[in-house]
Amino acid sequence: MLFHLMRVELDEDGRVVARTDTQPLYELREDAMVMAEFEAARCYSEYGYNADSDCWWSRDRRGRRFRFEVQPVTAADAIQQVA
Repeated sequence: MLFHLMRVELDEDGRVVARTDTQPLYELREDAMVMAEFEAARCYSEYGYNADSDCWWSRDRRGRRFRFEVQPVTAADAIQQVA
């Protein structure tokens, strides 16, 4: 199974504003989670891990909020991303 990292931007009420699917796909979930932490840490001023949602989060200096979610990719999804 493959995994991908999604960057999810949230509004003030916690609703999803935008989703960005990052590349590449990862063979191991652990590798994708390490990259999620890295993305949360390098781009924004405040970040952490949310154990309830099993994702990394961040907040930038302007107050925008983001989640970095690792999600499994089906074989069909992987083929579409390569094509």
